[in-house]
Amino acid sequence: MEKFSYKFDDLFNPTLQALHKLGGSASVSEIEDKVAEIFNLSEKELNYIHRGSVTKLSYRLAWARNYLKRYGLLENSARGVW
Repeated sequence: MEKFSYKFDDLFNPTLQALHKLGGSASVSEIEDKVAEIFNLSEKELNYIHRGSVTKLSYRLAWARNYLKRYGLLENSARGVW
């Protein structure tokens, strides 16, 4: 199986790009879809499981969003909306 090779800090700029392309606000799944599109990820990379039913992409994007929020570059206006 093809492994998801991006670290969470590799996802900072793509996360911000995704939000920009989505009009400045988006749900977690919309951000995830747009980042996958930006990286042109394969099905195998998209489905690579981190733990349980959480994909590696979801897990690492959660960390990326968390750090971007700490840096003051993102905010979540409502649960699951950034």
